[in-house]
Amino acid sequence: MCDVSEVRFRLLRRSDFLSLQRWLAEPHVAMWWNADPSPAAVEAKYGPRIDGLDPLTTMWVAEIDGATCGLLQHYQHGDYPDHDAAVGIDNATGIDFLLSEAFSGRGLGPEVLSAFADLVLEVVPTALWCVATPAQGNRRSWRALEKAGFLRRGTCQPPEEPPAFTYARARAVPPASG
Repeated sequence: MCDVSEVRFRLLRRSDFLSLQRWLAEPHVAMWWNADPSPAAVEAKYGPRIDGLDPLTTMWVAEIDGATCGLLQHYQHGDYPDHDAAVGIDNATGIDFLLSEAFSGRGLGPEVLSAFADLVLEVVPTALWCVATPAQGNRRSWRALEKAGFLRRGTCQPPEEPPAFTYARARAVPPASG
């Protein structure tokens, strides 16, 4: 992995929307993320998540050495039954991610993804797995997941998405039953 002194995550804010619009419009993101980068669309999709009106998906911004570099999200698979059935991994928290063009292709993805998986498994103590489903054609994403310690578990067909690989990283220590 690339030598980075600090990877941090913070919750998405409306002040990030201009950066998010730029990232969503970048060709390497637009090809896979399938999101409208217009100001109205970004507000409509992400505003309710910031305001707590759409609490099922938590949005994060990644920072590398203090520089804002990408967007990540996590969600409980059980909250999205069709997606959960397509992926087929019990007790999973799903993640999606993008790095801006300025940080893409520099070997930073694995470090960001590894740190994010640790964070997600910490904030979702009931999850046994952190799972990502990159499109089979998105080699850069699935190679970054492999380098971050995710294992390919198979293939899946998430609703309204292209055929995907299923990558999972197990919790290091199962949560205590209580």
